[in-house]
Amino acid sequence: MKKQADIRWLAAGALIGLIAAGYGILRQSSADEALPAGAVAMVNEATIGRDLYNRALSRLPNPDSARAKTAILQRLVDDELLVQRGVELGMTASDVDVRAAIVNSLIASVTAEADAANPADEELQQYLTDNAEQFSYTARLSVEAWQTDSEPLAQMFVSALRTNGTAELIDDIEPIANIPTELIPTDAMREFLGPAITAAAAEMSSGSSAVYARRGRWLVLRVNEKELAAISDVAPVRNRVLLDYRRRMADMMLLTYIDNLRQRADISVVEP
Repeated sequence: MKKQADIRWLAAGALIGLIAAGYGILRQSSADEALPAGAVAMVNEATIGRDLYNRALSRLPNPDSARAKTAILQRLVDDELLVQRGVELGMTASDVDVRAAIVNSLIASVTAEADAANPADEELQQYLTDNAEQFSYTARLSVEAWQTDSEPLAQMFVSALRTNGTAELIDDIEPIANIPTELIPTDAMREFLGPAITAAAAEMSSGSSAVYARRGRWLVLRVNEKELAAISDVAPVRNRVLLDYRRRMADMMLLTYIDNLRQRADISVVEP
């Protein structure tokens, strides 16, 4: 036990020594070297900006303490040293995770303006009008449905529907009565299928079939026809439209950025 305790004390002493050494290095650098405007440190030829330092510091529970400020600055210096060493080792060109991190970070930087975009309601209303089909919804449905106590039978039945367009009825599976054969409003369909299966049916394509569990039984559903309607007022779906507006804006910004990179680059590829 005493030996383990000694080791722990040695490790703790080493850690304190490293922190103290790092603090001394940082103080000496700040005193002896003139840094560029807006920089808090320079590591070889790379500068660490105050905006990066402030963001890292703001994540701490006690960002105003001198110890926290020193620790964050030392961490940023250490990170920069590791990044530079990784570049020296060629990791940016060969390591998949490193490359993905760089790509994701650059994409986030390029699309930051789109992520923060907050257009006026009039602009969102126009965006909704211009992309009405994208924001359409299933207004009416025409379906057929059968139910059984056997999941294997339900799966066989739906397989026959998908293959042949029809399936033979047997005693252990029966059609659900009273469902109108014509198109009816989606809200009205909930009375026959329940809200969850109706919502699923609204997402299915016309002519498709699926199996759903319902109240301890198995329901086979075929969507015969759908009627879509467009949302005309942006107010009820503002958040959805805003998210899509930002996504579209981000896509365009990224495409433009990459196109500019392509025009400046010398690219050679092998035919696939």
